[in-house]
Amino acid sequence: MILVLAGTSEGRQAASALERNGLAVIASTATTYGGELLRQEFRGEITARPLDLEAMLTLIKKKRISSVLDATHPYATEVTATAVEACRQAGIPYERLERAASDPETLEGVIEAGSIEEAAKLASAYSGNIFLTTGSSKLAQYTAVIDPSRLVVRILPVIASLEKCLAQQIPPANIIAMHGPFSEELNRTLFTRYEAAAIITKESGHTGGTFEKIKAAHFLNIPVILLTRPKT
Repeated sequence: MILVLAGTSEGRQAASALERNGLAVIASTATTYGGELLRQEFRGEITARPLDLEAMLTLIKKKRISSVLDATHPYATEVTATAVEACRQAGIPYERLERAASDPETLEGVIEAGSIEEAAKLASAYSGNIFLTTGSSKLAQYTAVIDPSRLVVRILPVIASLEKCLAQQIPPANIIAMHGPFSEELNRTLFTRYEAAAIITKESGHTGGTFEKIKAAHFLNIPVILLTRPKT
């Protein structure tokens, strides 16, 4: 049995491909929403909840997992570290399926930040709204530096993400709950509608719509602060 950590489109495709090739697969996502997306492509067993080290080791033992394929998001470093340690303790192979990085030309003209703290500090220097496209999980680190009333946050359309925004005092009018990736045209429309003074985004590759976000911002002469990928 192969355990696929499938919280990305690449993970969903990998789980489905392995299944089609007759291999026994169980796929894992951290959220029920991720599980629903996965079910559109994958017919096998799905576990849709966060897995800490103990839970992952229990799953490996219970399902007699023989190897783990980690296809999580490039920024999901905690999950990756957990998977590596679980495989080490269980004595089974660990493989990483990493999302391809953006072409260097795509990233021309961006302002790179090596951490959320640095990205927030850079963004705070701009007057006006800061358009955040990095999700809801680390919002507290942004609101510690930037007044929540200045943040426009684009999140997944699920209750948990909305609750995180409200807990950080993000104004409801500044919350955009939509499932991406988004076209350049739609990005332009949203950046204009919310009067973005700067954009904060991740290097999520072509699959994550990085090119479309950066191109839209450049067209509008809006600075882009790029949270670079964690070093592995």
